[in-house]
Amino acid sequence: MSLLVFCAGIALAIYLAVLIALYLMQDTMLLPAPLDVAALPTGHHGAYDVEQWRANGQYAGYVVTPAAGSPRGTVLLFHGNAETAENKLPVADVFERDGYRVVIVEYPGQGQRQGPRTMLAALAASREALSAARSQWSGPLYLVGESLGAGMAAQAVKGNEAALAGVVLITPWDTLASVAGEKYWLFPVRWMLHDPFDSIAALERYDGPLVVIGAQQDTLIPIRHAQRLVNAHPGARLMVLPDANHEDWFGAMHDSHWQQVLRWLHAA
Repeated sequence: MSLLVFCAGIALAIYLAVLIALYLMQDTMLLPAPLDVAALPTGHHGAYDVEQWRANGQYAGYVVTPAAGSPRGTVLLFHGNAETAENKLPVADVFERDGYRVVIVEYPGQGQRQGPRTMLAALAASREALSAARSQWSGPLYLVGESLGAGMAAQAVKGNEAALAGVVLITPWDTLASVAGEKYWLFPVRWMLHDPFDSIAALERYDGPLVVIGAQQDTLIPIRHAQRLVNAHPGARLMVLPDANHEDWFGAMHDSHWQQVLRWLHAA
């Protein structure tokens, strides 16, 4: 009996140690340090211009502007984890080609931006970016977020619903807690997260165009989470990429897909 008690005590100690590590390391797990990427070259690039963007006087990402004519509106673009604003120029180009100004938002501690690399700091920066864009430019304002950035975009919607012309969430979670609960089912992770990042709740009062893009082969955030998000939001549109996974969704998006997204946003 004493041996069983000893083994049980060891198992409990290991469980508690892992529990504490998961709680303390969640920011590092969710926001791993990205690879070093050179800053985007600023200035004129043929059809568009790139400049560093500042919010409240501090570097906060890049703004990509069509070189010809006045922008039709502004798109705020939120990237995923293990990425930086420098990675998102191809996505920005999709909207820039249709005449939109694109702000590629950077999170603290990522890319060229200083600050703590935490989920709550990234959330605060995402909301700050929306506020700064609203004060800096007039015209329609859209939010586009990928993966973790979809969670940030959804949270930025809350309290700003009337200011937004449309939202696009790519390979999103319904709640971070539900995804984490599936992956770490042995632990009470729903109670351990610093914030549940509940996208369903954040979008509850938003009644504008909402487009959700899901990758059928996604194993990191399985597509059922995107489907739950759509099911919880009447009027939302779901675009499924049957052969794409979490990492290669962009390559599966052809011009016809993007044009459909813009039509759903009433932005074509």
